[in-house]
Amino acid sequence: MRQMVLRFFWYIWGAIIGTSLLLLVLTVRLDLPPPGHVPIETVRQLVQATANIGSNSTDIATTIAESPALNGHVIVANGAACDGPGLVLHLTDTRCILTRPPLAQLGGLERFLPILTPLTIGILVSLICALLLARRFVRPIRRIGAGLTALSQGDLDRRIGQDLHRSEPEIADVGRAFDTAAEKLQELTESRSRLFHDISHEIRSPLARLQAQTALLRRNPARLPAMLDRMDGDIGRIDQLVDEVLTLARMERGTAQTTQRVEIDLLDILDPIIRDAEFEGQARGIRLEYSGPHNLPMAADPELLHRAIENIIRNALRYAPEGATVELRLVTHRSSAELTISDRGPGVAPDQITSIFHAFVRDESRDGIGLGLAIAANVIRLHGGTITARNRDGGGLTVTCVLPLSHGGFDEGIV
Repeated sequence: MRQMVLRFFWYIWGAIIGTSLLLLVLTVRLDLPPPGHVPIETVRQLVQATANIGSNSTDIATTIAESPALNGHVIVANGAACDGPGLVLHLTDTRCILTRPPLAQLGGLERFLPILTPLTIGILVSLICALLLARRFVRPIRRIGAGLTALSQGDLDRRIGQDLHRSEPEIADVGRAFDTAAEKLQELTESRSRLFHDISHEIRSPLARLQAQTALLRRNPARLPAMLDRMDGDIGRIDQLVDEVLTLARMERGTAQTTQRVEIDLLDILDPIIRDAEFEGQARGIRLEYSGPHNLPMAADPELLHRAIENIIRNALRYAPEGATVELRLVTHRSSAELTISDRGPGVAPDQITSIFHAFVRDESRDGIGLGLAIAANVIRLHGGTITARNRDGGGLTVTCVLPLSHGGFDEGIV
Protein backbone atom coordinates (compact mmCIF):
# COMPACT_ATOMS: atom_id res chain seq x y z
CA MET A 1 0.00 0.00 0.00
CA ARG A 2 2.71 2.48 1.00
CA GLN A 3 4.76 1.83 -2.12
CA MET A 4 1.74 2.28 -4.38
CA VAL A 5 0.81 5.56 -2.65
CA LEU A 6 4.33 6.86 -3.25
CA ARG A 7 4.26 5.62 -6.83
CA PHE A 8 0.98 7.38 -7.60
CA PHE A 9 2.19 10.48 -5.78
CA TRP A 10 5.37 10.69 -7.83
CA TYR A 11 3.45 10.09 -11.05
CA ILE A 12 1.19 13.05 -10.32
CA TRP A 13 3.82 15.25 -8.71
CA GLY A 14 6.41 14.43 -11.36
CA ALA A 15 4.13 15.94 -13.98
CA ILE A 16 3.70 19.06 -11.86
CA ILE A 17 7.44 19.41 -11.22
CA GLY A 18 8.25 18.89 -14.88
CA THR A 19 5.77 21.56 -15.91
CA SER A 20 7.06 23.97 -13.26
CA LEU A 21 10.72 23.49 -14.24
CA LEU A 22 9.84 24.06 -17.88
CA LEU A 23 8.04 27.27 -16.91
CA LEU A 24 11.03 28.44 -14.85
CA VAL A 25 13.51 27.79 -17.66
CA LEU A 26 11.36 29.60 -20.20
CA THR A 27 10.93 32.53 -17.80
CA VAL A 28 14.70 32.95 -17.29
CA ARG A 29 15.82 32.19 -20.85
CA LEU A 30 13.20 34.33 -22.59
CA ASP A 31 13.27 37.08 -19.96
CA LEU A 32 9.55 36.72 -19.44
CA PRO A 33 7.85 38.88 -16.83
CA PRO A 34 6.57 37.25 -13.67
CA PRO A 35 2.81 36.80 -13.26
CA GLY A 36 1.06 40.14 -12.77
CA HIS A 37 4.03 42.23 -14.03
CA VAL A 38 3.13 45.47 -15.80
CA PRO A 39 5.71 47.17 -18.09
CA ILE A 40 7.22 50.32 -16.58
CA GLU A 41 6.10 52.55 -19.49
CA THR A 42 2.51 51.52 -18.88
CA VAL A 43 2.89 52.40 -15.20
CA ARG A 44 4.41 55.79 -16.04
CA GLN A 45 1.53 56.64 -18.37
CA LEU A 46 -1.03 55.67 -15.75
CA VAL A 47 0.77 57.62 -13.03
CA GLN A 48 1.11 60.69 -15.25
CA ALA A 49 -2.56 60.55 -16.12
CA THR A 50 -3.43 60.24 -12.45
CA ALA A 51 -1.06 63.11 -11.54
CA ASN A 52 -2.76 65.39 -14.04
CA ILE A 53 -6.01 64.82 -12.18
CA GLY A 54 -4.68 65.56 -8.67
CA SER A 55 -4.02 69.07 -7.37
CA ASN A 56 -1.13 68.42 -4.99
CA SER A 57 1.31 65.67 -4.05
CA THR A 58 -0.91 64.34 -1.26
CA ASP A 59 -3.92 64.06 -3.53
CA ILE A 60 -1.79 62.43 -6.22
CA ALA A 61 -0.37 59.85 -3.78
CA THR A 62 -3.85 59.11 -2.40
CA THR A 63 -5.34 58.76 -5.87
CA ILE A 64 -2.52 56.48 -7.03
CA ALA A 65 -2.77 54.31 -3.91
CA GLU A 66 -6.53 53.90 -4.44
CA SER A 67 -6.27 53.28 -8.20
CA PRO A 68 -7.20 49.63 -9.08
CA ALA A 69 -5.05 49.85 -12.22
CA LEU A 70 -1.91 50.82 -10.26
CA ASN A 71 -2.50 48.90 -7.06
CA GLY A 72 0.50 46.63 -6.40
CA HIS A 73 2.56 48.05 -9.27
CA VAL A 74 3.88 51.28 -7.72
CA ILE A 75 4.97 52.42 -4.29
CA VAL A 76 5.34 55.85 -2.68
CA ALA A 77 8.96 56.29 -1.49
CA ASN A 78 10.88 58.94 0.44
CA GLY A 79 14.45 60.14 0.64
CA ALA A 80 17.33 58.29 -1.00
CA ALA A 81 15.04 55.68 -2.50
CA CYS A 82 13.93 58.30 -5.00
CA ASP A 83 17.43 58.30 -6.50
CA GLY A 84 17.30 54.55 -7.30
CA PRO A 85 15.98 52.75 -10.36
CA GLY A 86 12.29 52.51 -11.13
CA LEU A 87 11.51 56.25 -10.66
CA VAL A 88 8.17 57.15 -12.16
CA LEU A 89 7.34 60.62 -10.78
CA HIS A 90 8.72 63.13 -8.22
CA LEU A 91 5.94 64.34 -5.99
CA THR A 92 8.26 66.62 -3.97
CA ASP A 93 11.98 66.94 -3.52
CA THR A 94 12.00 64.09 -1.00
CA ARG A 95 8.97 62.14 -2.08
CA CYS A 96 8.42 60.12 -5.23
CA ILE A 97 6.60 57.25 -6.86
CA LEU A 98 8.57 54.15 -7.77
CA THR A 99 7.63 51.02 -9.67
CA ARG A 100 8.12 47.57 -8.26
CA PRO A 101 11.69 46.27 -8.70
CA PRO A 102 12.56 46.28 -12.40
CA LEU A 103 12.37 42.97 -14.23
CA ALA A 104 16.15 42.88 -14.72
CA GLN A 105 16.64 42.95 -10.93
CA LEU A 106 14.37 39.97 -10.33
CA GLY A 107 16.13 36.61 -9.94
CA GLY A 108 14.73 33.36 -11.26
CA LEU A 109 13.42 32.35 -7.83
CA GLU A 110 11.78 35.76 -7.30
CA ARG A 111 10.03 35.45 -10.63
CA PHE A 112 8.84 32.01 -9.55
CA LEU A 113 7.59 33.05 -6.10
CA PRO A 114 4.04 33.95 -7.23
CA ILE A 115 3.32 30.32 -8.17
CA LEU A 116 4.84 28.68 -5.07
CA THR A 117 1.51 28.80 -3.27
CA PRO A 118 -0.34 26.92 -6.02
CA LEU A 119 2.52 24.43 -6.14
CA THR A 120 2.24 23.79 -2.41
CA ILE A 121 -1.48 23.24 -2.78
CA GLY A 122 -0.74 20.94 -5.71
CA ILE A 123 1.56 18.83 -3.52
CA LEU A 124 -1.16 18.35 -0.92
CA VAL A 125 -3.84 17.59 -3.50
CA SER A 126 -1.50 15.16 -5.27
CA LEU A 127 -0.79 13.34 -2.04
CA ILE A 128 -4.50 13.00 -1.27
CA CYS A 129 -5.28 11.83 -4.82
CA ALA A 130 -2.42 9.33 -4.71
CA LEU A 131 -3.72 7.94 -1.42
CA LEU A 132 -7.26 7.57 -2.76
CA LEU A 133 -6.08 5.98 -6.01
CA ALA A 134 -3.82 3.57 -4.17
CA ARG A 135 -6.62 2.53 -1.83
CA ARG A 136 -8.97 2.00 -4.77
CA PHE A 137 -6.50 -0.19 -6.65
CA VAL A 138 -4.78 -1.96 -3.75
CA ARG A 139 -7.95 -3.37 -2.20
CA PRO A 140 -9.09 -5.34 -5.28
CA ILE A 141 -5.52 -6.45 -5.98
CA ARG A 142 -5.29 -7.78 -2.45
CA ARG A 143 -8.58 -9.63 -2.93
CA ILE A 144 -7.28 -11.17 -6.17
CA GLY A 145 -4.05 -12.17 -4.44
CA ALA A 146 -5.96 -13.71 -1.54
CA GLY A 147 -8.14 -15.62 -4.00
CA LEU A 148 -5.13 -16.98 -5.87
CA THR A 149 -3.52 -18.00 -2.60
CA ALA A 150 -6.71 -19.81 -1.58
CA LEU A 151 -6.81 -21.65 -4.92
CA SER A 152 -3.17 -22.68 -4.57
CA GLN A 153 -4.01 -24.11 -1.14
CA GLY A 154 -6.86 -26.20 -2.53
CA ASP A 155 -9.84 -23.96 -1.73
CA LEU A 156 -11.59 -24.39 -5.09
CA ASP A 157 -14.84 -22.88 -3.79
CA ARG A 158 -13.29 -19.40 -3.52
CA ARG A 159 -14.97 -16.74 -5.70
CA ILE A 160 -14.11 -13.02 -5.83
CA GLY A 161 -16.22 -11.63 -8.68
CA GLN A 162 -18.98 -10.37 -6.39
CA ASP A 163 -16.45 -8.56 -4.18
CA LEU A 164 -14.98 -6.73 -7.19
CA HIS A 165 -18.16 -5.78 -9.07
CA ARG A 166 -17.91 -2.16 -7.82
CA SER A 167 -14.26 -1.79 -8.78
CA GLU A 168 -12.97 -0.40 -12.06
CA PRO A 169 -14.50 -2.22 -15.07
CA GLU A 170 -11.17 -3.79 -16.01
CA ILE A 171 -10.62 -5.10 -12.47
CA ALA A 172 -14.21 -6.35 -12.32
CA ASP A 173 -13.52 -8.25 -15.55
CA VAL A 174 -10.49 -9.84 -13.88
CA GLY A 175 -12.71 -10.92 -10.99
CA ARG A 176 -15.21 -12.54 -13.34
CA ALA A 177 -12.38 -14.23 -15.24
CA PHE A 178 -11.02 -15.51 -11.92
CA ASP A 179 -14.41 -17.02 -11.03
CA THR A 180 -14.70 -18.66 -14.45
CA ALA A 181 -11.21 -20.13 -14.18
CA ALA A 182 -11.91 -21.32 -10.62
CA GLU A 183 -15.13 -23.02 -11.74
CA LYS A 184 -13.34 -24.74 -14.62
CA LEU A 185 -10.53 -25.82 -12.32
CA GLN A 186 -13.00 -27.14 -9.77
CA GLU A 187 -14.91 -29.01 -12.48
CA LEU A 188 -11.71 -30.47 -13.89
CA THR A 189 -10.45 -31.51 -10.47
CA GLU A 190 -13.73 -33.16 -9.53
CA SER A 191 -13.91 -34.86 -12.93
CA ARG A 192 -10.39 -36.19 -12.57
CA SER A 193 -11.25 -37.53 -9.13
CA ARG A 194 -14.28 -39.29 -10.58
CA LEU A 195 -12.14 -40.54 -13.45
CA PHE A 196 -9.54 -42.07 -11.13
CA HIS A 197 -12.33 -43.67 -9.13
CA ASP A 198 -13.95 -45.07 -12.27
CA ILE A 199 -10.65 -46.28 -13.72
CA SER A 200 -9.81 -48.09 -10.50
CA HIS A 201 -13.30 -49.61 -10.46
CA GLU A 202 -13.12 -50.64 -14.12
CA ILE A 203 -9.72 -52.26 -13.60
CA ARG A 204 -10.53 -53.80 -10.22
CA SER A 205 -13.56 -55.75 -11.48
CA PRO A 206 -11.81 -57.73 -14.26
CA LEU A 207 -8.71 -58.12 -12.10
CA ALA A 208 -10.81 -59.57 -9.29
CA ARG A 209 -12.39 -62.00 -11.73
CA LEU A 210 -8.97 -62.96 -13.10
CA GLN A 211 -7.69 -63.57 -9.58
CA ALA A 212 -10.70 -65.75 -8.79
CA GLN A 213 -10.28 -67.65 -12.04
CA THR A 214 -6.56 -68.30 -11.48
CA ALA A 215 -7.28 -69.48 -7.94
CA LEU A 216 -9.94 -71.82 -9.29
CA LEU A 217 -7.59 -73.12 -11.97
CA ARG A 218 -4.95 -73.93 -9.38
CA ARG A 219 -7.45 -76.18 -7.66
CA ASN A 220 -8.94 -77.58 -10.86
CA PRO A 221 -6.66 -77.13 -13.92
CA ALA A 222 -9.03 -79.19 -16.03
CA ARG A 223 -11.43 -76.22 -16.27
CA LEU A 224 -8.89 -74.10 -18.16
CA PRO A 225 -10.46 -74.53 -21.66
CA ALA A 226 -13.87 -73.45 -20.37
CA MET A 227 -12.49 -70.37 -18.61
CA LEU A 228 -10.11 -69.08 -21.28
CA ASP A 229 -12.79 -67.04 -23.06
CA ARG A 230 -13.78 -65.28 -19.83
CA MET A 231 -10.17 -64.57 -18.99
CA ASP A 232 -9.52 -63.23 -22.49
CA GLY A 233 -12.57 -60.99 -22.18
CA ASP A 234 -11.40 -59.51 -18.88
CA ILE A 235 -7.89 -58.98 -20.22
CA GLY A 236 -9.36 -57.32 -23.31
CA ARG A 237 -11.40 -54.90 -21.18
CA ILE A 238 -8.33 -53.89 -19.21
CA ASP A 239 -6.33 -53.50 -22.39
CA GLN A 240 -9.04 -51.36 -23.99
CA LEU A 241 -9.24 -49.12 -20.93
CA VAL A 242 -5.49 -48.56 -20.83
CA ASP A 243 -5.45 -47.94 -24.58
CA GLU A 244 -8.18 -45.29 -24.33
CA VAL A 245 -6.43 -43.49 -21.49
CA LEU A 246 -3.11 -43.46 -23.37
CA THR A 247 -4.75 -42.35 -26.62
CA LEU A 248 -6.49 -39.44 -24.95
CA ALA A 249 -3.30 -38.45 -23.15
CA ARG A 250 -1.37 -38.41 -26.43
CA MET A 251 -4.06 -36.32 -28.09
CA GLU A 252 -4.12 -33.77 -25.30
CA ARG A 253 -0.34 -33.44 -25.59
CA GLY A 254 -0.77 -32.87 -29.33
CA THR A 255 1.25 -35.96 -30.32
CA ALA A 256 -1.55 -37.93 -31.96
CA GLN A 257 -0.50 -36.83 -35.45
CA THR A 258 1.75 -39.84 -35.94
CA THR A 259 -0.31 -41.31 -38.80
CA GLN A 260 -0.74 -39.70 -42.19
CA ARG A 261 -3.84 -38.56 -44.03
CA VAL A 262 -4.74 -40.70 -47.02
CA GLU A 263 -7.56 -40.92 -49.56
CA ILE A 264 -10.25 -43.24 -48.19
CA ASP A 265 -13.87 -44.19 -48.74
CA LEU A 266 -15.82 -43.36 -45.60
CA LEU A 267 -18.07 -46.37 -46.20
CA ASP A 268 -15.02 -48.66 -45.94
CA ILE A 269 -14.78 -47.47 -42.34
CA LEU A 270 -18.51 -47.53 -41.58
CA ASP A 271 -19.30 -51.01 -42.94
CA PRO A 272 -17.16 -53.10 -40.55
CA ILE A 273 -18.16 -50.92 -37.59
CA ILE A 274 -21.85 -51.41 -38.39
CA ARG A 275 -21.44 -55.18 -38.84
CA ASP A 276 -19.62 -55.52 -35.51
CA ALA A 277 -22.22 -53.39 -33.74
CA GLU A 278 -25.08 -55.45 -35.20
CA PHE A 279 -23.40 -58.62 -33.98
CA GLU A 280 -22.99 -57.20 -30.48
CA GLY A 281 -26.58 -55.96 -30.40
CA GLN A 282 -28.15 -59.27 -31.39
CA ALA A 283 -28.20 -60.53 -27.82
CA ARG A 284 -30.42 -57.57 -26.82
CA GLY A 285 -32.40 -57.39 -30.01
CA ILE A 286 -30.85 -54.08 -31.06
CA ARG A 287 -30.73 -53.29 -34.78
CA LEU A 288 -28.71 -50.71 -36.71
CA GLU A 289 -30.21 -48.86 -39.67
CA TYR A 290 -28.04 -46.96 -42.13
CA SER A 291 -29.23 -44.46 -44.72
CA GLY A 292 -26.98 -42.54 -47.07
CA PRO A 293 -24.63 -42.94 -50.02
CA HIS A 294 -22.81 -46.20 -50.67
CA ASN A 295 -19.45 -44.53 -51.17
CA LEU A 296 -17.92 -41.25 -50.11
CA PRO A 297 -14.27 -40.49 -50.91
CA MET A 298 -12.46 -38.13 -48.58
CA ALA A 299 -9.03 -37.44 -47.08
CA ALA A 300 -8.70 -38.72 -43.53
CA ASP A 301 -6.68 -40.75 -41.08
CA PRO A 302 -8.46 -44.13 -41.30
CA GLU A 303 -7.26 -45.47 -37.94
CA LEU A 304 -8.24 -42.40 -35.92
CA LEU A 305 -11.53 -41.91 -37.77
CA HIS A 306 -12.42 -45.58 -37.29
CA ARG A 307 -11.87 -45.25 -33.56
CA ALA A 308 -13.92 -42.06 -33.33
CA ILE A 309 -16.96 -43.41 -35.18
CA GLU A 310 -16.75 -46.75 -33.39
CA ASN A 311 -16.72 -45.01 -29.99
CA ILE A 312 -19.85 -43.03 -30.88
CA ILE A 313 -21.73 -46.08 -32.19
CA ARG A 314 -20.68 -48.22 -29.22
CA ASN A 315 -21.89 -45.47 -26.90
CA ALA A 316 -25.28 -45.47 -28.65
CA LEU A 317 -25.41 -49.28 -28.58
CA ARG A 318 -24.57 -49.35 -24.89
CA TYR A 319 -27.43 -47.12 -23.81
CA ALA A 320 -30.07 -48.25 -26.31
CA PRO A 321 -32.85 -50.29 -24.65
CA GLU A 322 -33.58 -53.86 -25.69
CA GLY A 323 -35.28 -54.17 -29.06
CA ALA A 324 -34.42 -50.58 -30.02
CA THR A 325 -32.93 -49.31 -33.27
CA VAL A 326 -29.76 -47.26 -33.58
CA GLU A 327 -30.04 -45.00 -36.62
CA LEU A 328 -27.07 -43.90 -38.75
CA ARG A 329 -27.64 -41.24 -41.37
CA LEU A 330 -24.98 -39.89 -43.73
CA VAL A 331 -25.69 -36.73 -45.75
CA THR A 332 -23.27 -35.04 -48.13
CA HIS A 333 -23.13 -31.32 -48.68
CA ARG A 334 -21.06 -29.27 -51.07
CA SER A 335 -17.89 -29.34 -48.99
CA SER A 336 -18.72 -31.54 -46.01
CA ALA A 337 -20.27 -34.81 -44.90
CA GLU A 338 -22.70 -34.99 -41.99
CA LEU A 339 -22.97 -38.23 -40.02
CA THR A 340 -25.64 -38.55 -37.32
CA ILE A 341 -25.93 -41.44 -34.86
CA SER A 342 -29.19 -41.58 -32.91
CA ASP A 343 -30.30 -43.93 -30.14
CA ARG A 344 -33.36 -44.30 -27.92
CA GLY A 345 -31.50 -44.43 -24.64
CA PRO A 346 -31.98 -42.22 -21.57
CA GLY A 347 -30.33 -39.20 -23.19
CA VAL A 348 -28.12 -36.78 -21.27
CA ALA A 349 -28.91 -34.31 -18.51
CA PRO A 350 -29.42 -30.84 -20.07
CA ASP A 351 -26.67 -29.27 -17.97
CA GLN A 352 -24.22 -31.93 -19.21
CA ILE A 353 -25.04 -31.90 -22.92
CA THR A 354 -22.30 -29.40 -23.80
CA SER A 355 -19.58 -31.14 -21.81
CA ILE A 356 -19.94 -34.85 -22.65
CA PHE A 357 -17.19 -34.50 -25.26
CA HIS A 358 -14.73 -33.02 -22.78
CA ALA A 359 -12.01 -35.16 -21.29
CA PHE A 360 -12.69 -36.41 -17.75
CA VAL A 361 -16.35 -35.32 -17.89
CA ARG A 362 -19.27 -37.72 -18.06
CA ASP A 363 -22.99 -37.65 -17.30
CA GLU A 364 -23.68 -38.75 -13.73
CA SER A 365 -26.57 -40.95 -14.93
CA ARG A 366 -24.22 -43.06 -17.07
CA ASP A 367 -21.69 -45.67 -16.11
CA GLY A 368 -18.15 -45.84 -17.40
CA ILE A 369 -15.26 -43.42 -17.38
CA GLY A 370 -16.40 -41.15 -20.21
CA LEU A 371 -13.32 -41.36 -22.46
CA GLY A 372 -14.88 -42.73 -25.65
CA LEU A 373 -16.72 -39.56 -26.65
CA ALA A 374 -13.78 -37.39 -25.59
CA ILE A 375 -11.50 -39.34 -27.93
CA ALA A 376 -14.09 -39.14 -30.71
CA ALA A 377 -14.43 -35.37 -30.30
CA ASN A 378 -10.68 -34.85 -30.46
CA VAL A 379 -10.38 -37.00 -33.60
CA ILE A 380 -13.20 -35.14 -35.37
CA ARG A 381 -11.67 -31.78 -34.48
CA LEU A 382 -8.26 -33.04 -35.55
CA HIS A 383 -9.77 -33.58 -39.00
CA GLY A 384 -11.09 -30.01 -39.04
CA GLY A 385 -14.68 -31.07 -38.32
CA THR A 386 -17.24 -30.41 -35.61
CA ILE A 387 -19.18 -32.66 -33.25
CA THR A 388 -22.37 -31.84 -31.35
CA ALA A 389 -25.00 -33.67 -29.34
CA ARG A 390 -28.67 -33.09 -28.56
CA ASN A 391 -31.43 -34.98 -26.81
CA ARG A 392 -34.07 -36.50 -29.09
CA ASP A 393 -37.77 -35.89 -28.75
CA GLY A 394 -39.23 -38.97 -27.13
CA GLY A 395 -35.93 -39.93 -25.49
CA GLY A 396 -32.49 -40.72 -26.72
CA LEU A 397 -29.39 -38.92 -27.90
CA THR A 398 -28.29 -37.75 -31.35
CA VAL A 399 -24.60 -37.14 -32.04
CA THR A 400 -23.78 -35.20 -35.20
CA CYS A 401 -20.33 -35.21 -36.80
CA VAL A 402 -19.50 -32.85 -39.66
CA LEU A 403 -16.32 -33.68 -41.60
CA PRO A 404 -14.83 -31.55 -44.38
CA LEU A 405 -14.53 -33.14 -47.81
CA SER A 406 -11.70 -30.84 -48.90
CA HIS A 407 -8.20 -32.20 -49.36
CA GLY A 408 -6.63 -29.71 -46.95
CA GLY A 409 -4.54 -30.69 -43.98
CA PHE A 410 -5.70 -31.45 -40.51
CA ASP A 411 -6.56 -28.87 -37.95
CA GLU A 412 -3.55 -28.70 -35.65
CA GLY A 413 -5.55 -27.91 -32.55
CA ILE A 414 -6.52 -30.58 -30.05
CA VAL A 415 -9.20 -29.70 -27.51
